[in-house]
Amino acid sequence: MRIMEIVSGTAVNGAVVTCVETTRALIELGHDVTLICRPDAWVAEQLEGELEIVYSDLHRWPTDELRRIATMAREKQIDVLHTHMSRANFFGVLLRRFWKIPCVATANNRYIQGHWMFNDHVMAASEATRKFHRRYNLVPARKIDVVHNFIDDRRFHATAADKGIALRDELGIERDSILIGAVGDILERKGLIYLVRALPEIRDAAPNVHLVSVGYPEQPYAGNVREEAKRLGVEGHITWAGYQSDVTAVMSALDVMALPTLEDNLPLSILEAMASSIPIVATDVGGIPECVVDGETGYLVPPADTKQLATALIKVLTNEAHRHELGNQGREFVSRHFSRKSQMARLEQVLEKVAA
Repeated sequence: MRIMEIVSGTAVNGAVVTCVETTRALIELGHDVTLICRPDAWVAEQLEGELEIVYSDLHRWPTDELRRIATMAREKQIDVLHTHMSRANFFGVLLRRFWKIPCVATANNRYIQGHWMFNDHVMAASEATRKFHRRYNLVPARKIDVVHNFIDDRRFHATAADKGIALRDELGIERDSILIGAVGDILERKGLIYLVRALPEIRDAAPNVHLVSVGYPEQPYAGNVREEAKRLGVEGHITWAGYQSDVTAVMSALDVMALPTLEDNLPLSILEAMASSIPIVATDVGGIPECVVDGETGYLVPPADTKQLATALIKVLTNEAHRHELGNQGREFVSRHFSRKSQMARLEQVLEKVAA
C-alpha cells in the first residue's frame, strides 16, 4: 500500500511515539510511506532518512494547504491516510470529505470532538477509548475497533545491563537504592503529588528507596510537587531527571514503575517498563487495566489514594523475588499483546480494508 501518515504533535508524547513505531513497522513490512508533519517536529528527527518527509503547519483555512497535500496525495497515488492527534485528524477528515481520499484515524485521546465520526475508520488505542468515542463522539460501531498502542519490545530486551548503572551514576543515585520511576511529564493529571505524599510511609518500610521523576516539568504544578516534597521531608529521596532521550537506559535503571495518574489512555511508558521486566504500580483508570493485570504484572490502586498507593509499592519494594516474578510476567504479557508483532497484523488489516 501507499500510505500517508499525518501527525500534528511537535514534541514527544505517546501519540507521536506511536506514529514513529507504526511508520517504521509499515516500512519494514514493505509499504510505501510518506510522512506529513509540522516544522521542527520531533517525529521528523526520529525518522529522517527512512522515508520522504513533507512539512506542513496543517492549517485548514484558507484551504491552500489542504489543496497542496491533496494534490500530493493524488500524484503519489496514496491509497489511504492515517492520522494521529486532533489537528491531524481533522485535517484528514477534510481531505476525505472534499478530495475523497480514504482516511483512518488513531484515537489516543478521549475528548469530545465532532470530527471523529467522519473518518472511514477509527483505531482506538484501548477499549476505554473505543467506548468513549462510541458514546460521546457518536462513532458508529462498524467504524471503530481497538488496535492497541504497541512498542518494539525487542529494543528493551537487547538493552545492556550496565546502561541503567551508568544512568544512576550520571544522576547521582546510589547503586544500591531501590529505585521507583515516575516516567512522564509532570502534569497535574499525572498525579505525581500523590506518589510524593506516599513516600514517607514507603521510606519507613524501605529506607533505601529513591524516586526518579523523568519528564518535562509544567509550572506551577511541578513547583507545587517540589514544595510538597520539602514539606514532607523527602526531597533527599527524589531526583528530578528532566527529559531523558534514552528510554531503554531509564527502564534499565528502575526497580519499579509507578504511575499515579488521575486520567490516562494507555501510556507507552507502562509497556516499555513491562518489556524491561519492571513491575508496575498504577492507578485503575482509562486503558491501564488492559495492560496491567492486578497481582500478576503489577498492582492497580484507586486514583488519588495515597494510602493504597504506598501499600502496593511497599509490597513490591520489600520483596525482591516478587518483583522479579511480576516483572517476568509483565514482559511476557507485553510480548503477547502489545508488541509490534502482535498488533501490526490488525493495523494492516484496517488500512487495507479502508484502502480497498
